[in-house]
Amino acid sequence: MGDLARINTNVAALRSFQTLSDINTRLVQAQERISTGKTVNRASDSPSDYYVTRKLETQINAVRRQNKNIERGINFLQTNDSRLAQVTNILMEMSDLANQANSLAVTSAEKQAIQQDIIQLTEEIQNILESGVSVKLYSGFTLGNMENVKLTGNLTSNPLTTLTITPSDINVTGSLADISTAISNIDAALDVVLRDEERLGSFIKRLEMESEINSVEEVNLRASLSSIQDADLAEEQMELTKLNILQQATMSMLAQANSAPQAVLTLFG
Repeated sequence: MGDLARINTNVAALRSFQTLSDINTRLVQAQERISTGKTVNRASDSPSDYYVTRKLETQINAVRRQNKNIERGINFLQTNDSRLAQVTNILMEMSDLANQANSLAVTSAEKQAIQQDIIQLTEEIQNILESGVSVKLYSGFTLGNMENVKLTGNLTSNPLTTLTITPSDINVTGSLADISTAISNIDAALDVVLRDEERLGSFIKRLEMESEINSVEEVNLRASLSSIQDADLAEEQMELTKLNILQQATMSMLAQANSAPQAVLTLFG
């Protein structure tokens, strides 16, 4: 009769229970993988894979933070670039007014009116410059705290420090020679502002390229993370179905193993 006759230790039941315990453990694991979408949810699942995934997540977070720093830097530069663009537009309008006055056909009264327009535009330039565009902007700045997000350079030689726009420099009420000098002064000021716009534009372009590089790197890191961490839900669902069936079958076998020793009672009948 073998194990059947030994009722003190039901070996068949113990083996069935051991199998059931293993199935239940695997069942819980499959359910967790389906619910989280990950094959590695803790270090005990796969110590080496857990280590790699956590390192990859750290790198991804670092790249994302770099891009946020870059975005802030771009916004900072674009804000000041827009102010310089306003100054450029005003200088171009002033140049047009000065050239309008550069004619013998323009009367003194008309030149006085043009001069008043130029004075108002000059004051507006001053307001724009005082609102944030100054040498302080270019005295050297760093965006973020990571090596490849720094913008440094010889920025202290900002041409705006030499920009002088005053009514005395732009006088269109005098002779044609005075008007010609005024036009030259406006053109010189316009050249200064345009050079600063060009420099800001180059920094913005550089940051945009850095952002694109980081975005590609983030995608590649996420692809590596996915290959290790992400669960195949179709496969896990098939595993879950199989384990559910095995669980029911094993419980049935455990029930039979528990009832089998009762047959020994017939020997005492």
